[in-house]
Amino acid sequence: MESITINPSVETNKLSRHFGAGGCRCFSNSLSTKLESYSNRLDKLLLPRLHYQIERIDNIGKRSVSIHGGTTFMSQKLSSALDGSNEIVCFVATIGTVIEEEINGLIARNRLSEAYVLDAMGSVAVEDMVEQFHQCKKSPFFSEDKSVTLRFSPGYCDWPVTEQKKLFGLFDSEPQGIELLDSCLMQPRKSVSGVFGLVHCSSSSFQPYNPCRHCKKTDCIARRV
Repeated sequence: MESITINPSVETNKLSRHFGAGGCRCFSNSLSTKLESYSNRLDKLLLPRLHYQIERIDNIGKRSVSIHGGTTFMSQKLSSALDGSNEIVCFVATIGTVIEEEINGLIARNRLSEAYVLDAMGSVAVEDMVEQFHQCKKSPFFSEDKSVTLRFSPGYCDWPVTEQKKLFGLFDSEPQGIELLDSCLMQPRKSVSGVFGLVHCSSSSFQPYNPCRHCKKTDCIARRV
């Protein structure tokens, strides 16, 4: 297992989706003040870390993905997303517990609007960190003849969140600073896990499968179209 540090950013257009603005960059004066206040403190509230491991794929069926060593993920859409992949990149990322402690402190003092704003900023930050990792052409697993599929997380589409246990079981050591609970949720709460495939072909000729194009849930915050 490899560990890296990626400094996340909180972009306004991504943050606006959490406030129902649909990508609009215009916020009220009150909200803008709260965002600016916490943006200036984010570097002290975030403790980013990301762990990943690359495994060989033995077989991809219609509803299953078999990893070398015996692990099998069960999901039709994951199978479609990874179709053509030779390897799978498994990752888990977190921004730590400090931001959670700050959010809980705000809730305890009944400063609920501030807690909501900071919670949204934390969600955007951890997703941005994972997206940077996914798209980083300087990563060791990238080369001129490899492309990446879209990333998938347990709990997305038809991939059961209970398969989180299988994903964590692939790491050769316990990811530092991240605990998998019996509920299959992670602690700290602002953590993201998932996988994406490595395909041996040039990026110019590769078109990754996107299940969102066939999904009718148009209000999904994770929609990628």
